[in-house]
Amino acid sequence: MAQYPIPKEIQPLARLMTDFSHACGYDPLTVFNDFLTFVIHGFSPGAPPLKSWKYKRQQNAAFMGMVNEWVRLMQSRLKEDDSWYDPFGDIYMAFSSAGSKQAQGQFFTPVPICELMTACADTGEHLPGQRMGDPTCGSGRLLLAWHVRNLGGYLVGEDINRTCCLMTVCNMLIHGCVGEVIWHDSLQPEKFNDGWLVNPILTRTGIPTISKMSGEEYWTSRELPVKRTINSKK
Repeated sequence: MAQYPIPKEIQPLARLMTDFSHACGYDPLTVFNDFLTFVIHGFSPGAPPLKSWKYKRQQNAAFMGMVNEWVRLMQSRLKEDDSWYDPFGDIYMAFSSAGSKQAQGQFFTPVPICELMTACADTGEHLPGQRMGDPTCGSGRLLLAWHVRNLGGYLVGEDINRTCCLMTVCNMLIHGCVGEVIWHDSLQPEKFNDGWLVNPILTRTGIPTISKMSGEEYWTSRELPVKRTINSKK
């Protein structure tokens, strides 16, 4: 399997990640995953310090540079209310298809197919708070394509891959989506690994934020038996 090519406009952001990974001796996928964690923690008011964070102050500055490039890229691509853009999916596909990781490579739904699927599913009824879920959300592309056609909806992303969940959280954050992302196997809805509430106060305050979802919150919202599920998880 050939390595997935990174689009030209995304190459500056990807280069910051690869250069940093080579300088620090980390794998590019590890740095990419840590970048997503850096963004999420930065938009999580009141969150405790990351115990597993392994970088020093000067290295944190490099992550801020990546954030600045990401924001610059998104500003250049999001020109209209009905536009959306997913650079993370392309970066992840490129990094995960490189070298010895080719067997682990993932390829997400192409943008034109996302547009087609959401157009076919459009009934013309755009109700505030309408829910839309993707049980294998990847980088969140289908959810983003649906969001721009149904502003004010509530998105629910699920994926068995944690990095995919982090990508979806960040994509939903910067696109002004409101919803939640669940890390678990959606074929086993009683299982829960982790979860995030994206922009829970955006419509009231205009402030983009992220907060962690607890297992109890997840199971209660799905009307699942909390005690039994906790015991089975142990």
